[in-house]
Amino acid sequence: MDDKTLSDSDIPEDPALGPDQASPAVEPEPLPEAEEGEPSPSTEVNEASAEGEELMASSVEEKPGSTSDENKNEARTKGEELDLTPEGEDADATSEGTGREWKPVPIPKWARFPMSAQAGWIATLVTTLLAALIRLPGLGTIKTLVFDETYYVKDAYSLMTLGYEGSWAKDNDPMFISGDYSGLSTNGGYVVHPSVGKWLISLGMRVFGATNPVGWRISAAIAGIILVFLTARIAQHLFRSPAITALAGFFMATDGIAIVLSRTGLLDIFLAMFAAAAFLAVLKDQEISHPRLVEKLSQWKPDPDNPSRIGPHAGARWWLLVAGILCGIAMSVKWSGLYALAVLGLFVAFRDWMTRRRFGHPRAFYATVINDTSVAFLAMVPPAVITYVASWFGWFRHWNAYGHKTHGFIGAFHDLWDYHVGMLKFHTGLTTPHTYQAHPAQWFVQARPTSFAWNKIADASCDKSDCVNAVVALGNPLLWWFAAIAFFIVLFVTLRDRNWRTGFVVCGYLAMYFPWYLNANRTIFNFYTIAFVPFVCLSAAWVIGLMLDQTRCEVNPDRMYDSQPLEEGDYRWMGASVVTRQRFAIGAVIIVLLITAVSIFFMPLWRGDLISYNFWHIHMWLPTWI
Repeated sequence: MDDKTLSDSDIPEDPALGPDQASPAVEPEPLPEAEEGEPSPSTEVNEASAEGEELMASSVEEKPGSTSDENKNEARTKGEELDLTPEGEDADATSEGTGREWKPVPIPKWARFPMSAQAGWIATLVTTLLAALIRLPGLGTIKTLVFDETYYVKDAYSLMTLGYEGSWAKDNDPMFISGDYSGLSTNGGYVVHPSVGKWLISLGMRVFGATNPVGWRISAAIAGIILVFLTARIAQHLFRSPAITALAGFFMATDGIAIVLSRTGLLDIFLAMFAAAAFLAVLKDQEISHPRLVEKLSQWKPDPDNPSRIGPHAGARWWLLVAGILCGIAMSVKWSGLYALAVLGLFVAFRDWMTRRRFGHPRAFYATVINDTSVAFLAMVPPAVITYVASWFGWFRHWNAYGHKTHGFIGAFHDLWDYHVGMLKFHTGLTTPHTYQAHPAQWFVQARPTSFAWNKIADASCDKSDCVNAVVALGNPLLWWFAAIAFFIVLFVTLRDRNWRTGFVVCGYLAMYFPWYLNANRTIFNFYTIAFVPFVCLSAAWVIGLMLDQTRCEVNPDRMYDSQPLEEGDYRWMGASVVTRQRFAIGAVIIVLLITAVSIFFMPLWRGDLISYNFWHIHMWLPTWI
């Protein structure tokens, strides 16, 4: 849902009214400044009846010099057909913030369900099921340890048997695959990532066996399915459009990076899952705390005799506590989760500050720091740190763990600190050349994918060429190329309209992608993009939703969260001509169909299916892909 004209209104919804009842008109206090560049129009609710029935109400902004009748929608009798075609300029409302014209459009009964929260849940569940059907079958097709599975799968086995990461003999993969674990030593192994992701991998090995490739990868597959679910829910809570929800979930379910990392025993899929869950938790916080803060601020008056008063706060923010714990778990998979914690904290603080500014708070920044930012900090940072330290429980319990030399509580923490200093030096100083390393700028357009597996197999079915099991960590090229353009559109809308919803998608890039430029010359790989693939899909889905005219703007700016029931007149359509909307819609449908076709075309290379060499070669569109 595009909410460039939303104002984060100040009029709380009357809980006494049912979902099919219009709220009584409330005259809001004049707002000196609209948040995020959005207008805060006054709304009028008009009720008329031909048979004693309640009629549609739509809000329009009063224009100077116009009569009351000119600012009210024509009453419709029960059963009257709704005409959704723009009828003239008299019915248009002009947005002061954007200078654009909008026409309120009541929602016909047949259109209510496709626009409802229930439809959003259906879109979420369907795309999640699709993700499961793609990710679960054939997990054991590749029977060897691929790429960095040689580290993380064996470390997972070590955690399962020793309780800490032991050291392995060199070139031990064939023995491990055959079930010979004699290469594992009780001496602590030097690992450079925390253990939560490896513990999760070990769960699958406990269920399916340590020699079964399904056991190595089932946890990653489940995490990948959950990640699709989370992406769809983020889309629904952000834009309140089941169409955009379906698109975001579908793109996530069928993207190559998401599929490959969901079918490989690496750590990055777990990082992406916990980071996305933290983003969703912050959205849940906004649904609860922001309307509460708006209501309190609308009733609060600065005291001219006591200017030091800073006014109300948003109250307890339990979802931020959840977000902090999730960020701590993400950090316990890979340190990249720290950036998610930082960006989400800044987002919460910035939005609270803008809300207070909109209400003309005389000391908006100071009040935000004291009332809001301090609460958010305490709710997020200490729980994240505690969660991270707790994830090292296996290291604390075993004296054979690497770097654990000193007995005693204080000494153990000193050893852990020294260990982390060494890990940091390793990560920042890793510059060993690798065939498939890729600069972060290449990630944005999938210019240098990572080859995870390449196994030649003699099989007569491949007809005059060798058969291969190839796994290529390459995102859907058409989706990523379109999303690269979409990102700049989303960024433009965010800056132009101060649209916090599109800005939230930008925050995902800021947290999970752009920090890689801080040390871009180290040995890094394209598959690290899994951490921000959800936001790639969200940006692409939002732009396509814009083209499909599904980024609706709510008439009542208070009605902005998915948890609120849909009411008549809640939406108005973008003010483009019918012909223009049809052309954009056709273009959007064509783009989605092409993205789908490319996903089907590349699917065998993402799943590791048996293919011919010639089939593999026709997929290498760019020289840098080989």
